[in-house]
Amino acid sequence: MTHPNNPLCPHCGQRAPITLRGIDARCTVCGGKRLPFTAKTLNLAGKPSRIGGIAARVVGWSIAVVGVAIASGFGLLLQTIFPGGYAGLAVGLPMAIISLFFGLGLVFGGRKLSRHGEDKERAAKEQTIVALAKHQNGAVTAADVARAVDMREDEADALLTELAKDPNGNVSLELDDDGGIHYLFGVGSSALRFDPQGAYRIDSLDGGLTAEQEAAAIEEAETGRRLDRAQKR
Repeated sequence: MTHPNNPLCPHCGQRAPITLRGIDARCTVCGGKRLPFTAKTLNLAGKPSRIGGIAARVVGWSIAVVGVAIASGFGLLLQTIFPGGYAGLAVGLPMAIISLFFGLGLVFGGRKLSRHGEDKERAAKEQTIVALAKHQNGAVTAADVARAVDMREDEADALLTELAKDPNGNVSLELDDDGGIHYLFGVGSSALRFDPQGAYRIDSLDGGLTAEQEAAAIEEAETGRRLDRAQKR
């Protein structure tokens, strides 16, 4: 389905987000020059929501803490003036409850808004990864993704591993002879084997794997990579 705000890149032909640096917009996949704001902007995705969420939490905690402090002060003052009654409690308790109600409401609303921003950022990153994989005939490495998404290579590797562990993600992996790991998009259900050339591969099976079996295969492949690298040192 065509995304109305994400047209095809005229250079690589992929429906990829763009990165914006000032007024300079570039395709996240091929680096080709694009028009600003003509597609989803990767480095801005989710930022308004995350900033708004942080601001809401700060204001919410401020209202809650300051409101309870003021309510306590008024309550103690009135209780001192009228020691035999309940004036302090009658005034201070409702003030404290109202402060907590509005303050904590902003805190929880801010958390929800921040999560929404994080989800939008994650979606933009995944869209970039899928477009990059299509551009590279279905295979990417953590270094490829790190450059495209502008993140550290270990973070890119962790994100790709999460995608590979998702049973609905249709992502598998392959290790080359040098211990490099390649993530294959669109390969389908797969299983781990060790080929004669000394590389761990994930090959398709007719019957498919459960989520637990595929996760175990990925973990075993990562262990094989670490062992290979340790032997070469």
